[in-house]
Amino acid sequence: MNARLTLAAGVLSSLVWSAPARAETTTVDLISPSHCTMGNGRLSRCSIPTQTLTATDFATAVPLRTILRRVMTGNCSTQFPLEVTLTPPGTPATRYTFMSTPEVTLRDLDRELMASLELKDSSAWTGTAAFADTCRVSLSITWNEVDVDNAAQAQDILQALQAELTTKTTQRDHLASLVEYSAAFDFMKTLANSFLVDLTNETAHALHVQGQEAAPIIFKAAMGCAGVLTDEEAGILANFYFVLGSLSDPTKYHHPDGSPKTLEELIGPEALPVIQKLSLLSAAGAKEQYQAQYQVAAQEAAAAQAKLDLARAQLAPWATP
Repeated sequence: MNARLTLAAGVLSSLVWSAPARAETTTVDLISPSHCTMGNGRLSRCSIPTQTLTATDFATAVPLRTILRRVMTGNCSTQFPLEVTLTPPGTPATRYTFMSTPEVTLRDLDRELMASLELKDSSAWTGTAAFADTCRVSLSITWNEVDVDNAAQAQDILQALQAELTTKTTQRDHLASLVEYSAAFDFMKTLANSFLVDLTNETAHALHVQGQEAAPIIFKAAMGCAGVLTDEEAGILANFYFVLGSLSDPTKYHHPDGSPKTLEELIGPEALPVIQKLSLLSAAGAKEQYQAQYQVAAQEAAAAQAKLDLARAQLAPWATP
């Protein structure tokens, strides 16, 4: 299986998985002098601009979550329920009343990496509310942290990835065996047909017929020529008689009309279904199809191994006591 190992190693080396990335943090001002008008010791007529926030992309093998935490300093007392709407690509929007809710957690629909997020003011009261000039409100966004809280959750993820790897490896090995068995069957069938040609050609058929006709005469000569043949000569003739028996009946390899039997006819009805099934597996184009399927399966198995390795690294803080 050197070819298989070489292929898997090549595929694995072509999969570039980044090292486990630490969750990055972005800070976004909501209530501050940069978004409000300052006068008479107050912040008023605030405006939160719509903006698209982006995160650093990286490879991941585990579920991720993004957490937005409100950071508030100074006197920010207000009666108005200010809020922003948070919309990741392809994910339903989340309305976040940041003045009364300390934090909110966002997840991609598939719990994969969240590459960006649209933040939009969705409160009718932002421009009306007024705050003491000491008030500062911002969002601290922790992007794409591992969505795991304990060792049990980490272990569940690793077990699922290990099961996926086992399935992919089994599929790869089955296809590799199918490629090899198909080639082996073709070789054995070619070899068997080569022997069959030698057994059923005209010369062999004539030899079978003549051997069958000569056998009684040779037997009679070997057994009934005492005084004419020496014991050694009689023994040689007797051995020749028994060797003729190995030629078998001419009808074993030929039909009554003299035409040769096929390999399928010679092996008998019990083995015929097996030969027919194997013949289908090695039909024209089948080996090429198996080889192509094996190439895909080998790549998928290598990717599953790389994914498991990356997950182990990402989950090390929970898996290590």
